[in-house]
Formats: sequence, structure tokens, C-alpha cells
Amino acid sequence: MANLLNGVWTEKYRPAKLEDIILSDENRVFFEEAARKQEIPNLMFSGKPGCGKTSLAKIIVNDILDCQYLYINASDESGIDSIRSKVMTFAQTMSIDGKLKVVILDEADGLSNVTGGTTGKSSAQQALRNVMEEYLNNTRFILTCNYPYKVMTALHSRCQSFDLTPTYEGCIKRCVEILKAENIKVENGSKAHLQDLIKSKYPDLRKIINTLQKSVINGELKLNNTLSDNVIAKEILEKLIAKDNVENIREFIINNELAFGNDYHQLLKDLFETMFNIQMEFNKKRNILLCISSAMYQHQTVLDQEINAYACILSISEVLEK
Repeated sequence: MANLLNGVWTEKYRPAKLEDIILSDENRVFFEEAARKQEIPNLMFSGKPGCGKTSLAKIIVNDILDCQYLYINASDESGIDSIRSKVMTFAQTMSIDGKLKVVILDEADGLSNVTGGTTGKSSAQQALRNVMEEYLNNTRFILTCNYPYKVMTALHSRCQSFDLTPTYEGCIKRCVEILKAENIKVENGSKAHLQDLIKSKYPDLRKIINTLQKSVINGELKLNNTLSDNVIAKEILEKLIAKDNVENIREFIINNELAFGNDYHQLLKDLFETMFNIQMEFNKKRNILLCISSAMYQHQTVLDQEINAYACILSISEVLEK
């Protein structure tokens, strides 16, 4: 039976070797040296979703070191029990072949970092700090995180940190390689749209590739109507400038969540870029851009991203009414 994942470009073209992944020159030199020495320190990979953190972690254990490893999605198993029952059990024994063992803690910023207060209980991150030191002789740790500030300083100090944001040029090259491998026809008119797509989704290479695959019709790349995020941002701002009811605008955004992939950070980014290009009195424009940038910053920590975006809409509305 054919591998069903071959129909999903993000999996079909997921990097399997070090030379496949997009890295800065400095980072590539480090990991090539690690491959030569067959040795790594504890590592922490940071960057936006879709930039290759998990892929590189698996390349290290499967291709570079070819070692025994334990993979844990820390956002699903975020409590201290996972550290005690799984990580400690794995780390405390030597590997059969005498090689290093590696624990991959994917999305480590999801590990609990709140102590039990008067109960004296430790958080998962506190427990991990001790495990990393105790079993350093035979086990290494690779932590990936979208938001490194959520990882306690003591863990940062036990790891060498790497920002894995891919280069913009590397993203373009990868997209062209995939389109050629799939024998996709790209008309001259679509080439400019391709660059616009990469720029709008960068550095989330996974989202770029998913959008590319979605935009292929009968073997030809059709990007003219795929960048609906900007269209939605333009319509939101047009409604705001026309002083439409903000409750109606919220309803419009929610009804169009599928169109922009429920990605409110991208929607805020599109609002910023669209607003930047609008001709408007300077002070109002400046205050609106500051509102949007503040919402983009808060987006990383809020519990409800839609409410955060709506609060931004309310702030813009107030600025426009002055």
C-alpha cells in the first residue's frame, strides 16, 4: 500500500537529513561539527511554529547520532509526573550500544512552571532541571519551544540555545524545489504571488508549503485568489473607517475564520501591513499601528486569541472616533 503521507507535502518533504534542513551558516557549522564528533550538549531550539525545530531534533537522534531516544510532547504531558515516570526512567539507564541517549521535549514551554506554594510541590520544569544534571553522563536533552521566555532561566543555563528561524532565501529555494519535484506549472503571473505568499507567511515554512499545495489546481499553481487574509484585513479596516458597528465586525471575523486559517496573529499582521499603506492623518495612523502591534505582542500569552483581536478592533474604533 502506498504511503498515504506522500499526499501531504509537509510530510513528504519533511527534512530527514542535516543537509535537507534550512539553517543559518553559523548553525549549520555547529551541527556538522556535532555530527563529526558524535556528541551534543543539551540543546534548546526556539522559533515560530513551522520553522523546523522538531524536524532538526529528530534528525539529530535518527541521522546524526543514530541513538536511542525518548520523545515527549510537553504540551500534552506537561506535569511533573511525566518527568518522574517517563523521563527519569529512561535517563537513568545506559543504552545497550553505549551511545548517548537523548530525550526530546517538544514544546517544552508547555511544561508546568508553577510551584505548589505552601504544599512544597515542584513544577515539571524544576524537576527537569535536576534530572538534566543528574544524568548528564549518559543522557542529553533537546528542548523545543515557541516562546522561550516561558522556560525558566535555570533550564536556559543548562542548554545551548539556537534560534532556528529559517532564512527567507532558504524558504524560497525550498518552495521552488517542491514545485519542481511535483512538476507544478508556474505561470509568470504567479511568480510574484509566490513571493507575496512566502513573505506573508514567513517564517512558518509549514504553513507556506500547506498553502502551496492547497493552491495547486490541475497541476498548475493558482495563487491569485489564495491570499484571502489580506482581503479580510482590508474589509475589516474599511468597515472600521466607515464606522460600522464593531459587533458586526466581530461577527464578520468569526464567520471568516476558515478563510484565514483561524490564525489571528497572521490576521493582526495583515491588519498592520494594510493600515501602514493607508493614507490617513499621521497621529491617527500611528495610534492604530501601535494598537495592532500591542495586540500582536499580547497574542503570545492570552488565553483567547479571538477576544484579543476583538479588543484590538475596539481600540482602533476608539482611535477613529476621536
